[in-house]
Amino acid sequence: MTDNEAEIMEKGSFQIGQLYGRRFIIISLIYFIIGTTWMGPIGTILPGPSGVAGNVYDTAHWHVVFVGFLAFFILGSLYYTAPRLGGKDMYSKRLASIHFWGSNVLFPMAVVLFTWIAFAFENVLNSPTFSVSSMPSSLLLTYFTVLIIMFVGIGLQGVMAYNVFMTLRTLLPRQGEHAVTR
Repeated sequence: MTDNEAEIMEKGSFQIGQLYGRRFIIISLIYFIIGTTWMGPIGTILPGPSGVAGNVYDTAHWHVVFVGFLAFFILGSLYYTAPRLGGKDMYSKRLASIHFWGSNVLFPMAVVLFTWIAFAFENVLNSPTFSVSSMPSSLLLTYFTVLIIMFVGIGLQGVMAYNVFMTLRTLLPRQGEHAVTR
């Protein structure tokens, strides 16, 4: 943790939202730089195996730019603005930390794993006689790993949604109250 982050944690108001909002936005910019300056040119220069959506490098490039940059930037903005809308800091620092670190470990793993699947099993997947029963056991294990990553990713988004909902619950009318209309 930097000195500036430690100072934010000591200040009080909106500290968790500001800290994790900033972290998500910074990491989104890193993914943007990786996706546009490194992965984009590699995808256009090097020939790669053709997957369902085209060149594997192009698919990885788009995932890093759109999920890594755009989705993480939106998450950072959400963490930054939700406490201000709710009038209090984020519900849980622990949930924000789990979401941030889990997402930043899981997302690069998923991109690398999916790219590896396309390279390693190109001939198997593109075979005209391909069937689930003829899959090599390593491919089945890989697909099982992909399913685990997918469900953990969905769980991480659920953690974030719960944390934001609990932060914003003060905006909901209480039992017996009615929302003010103009």
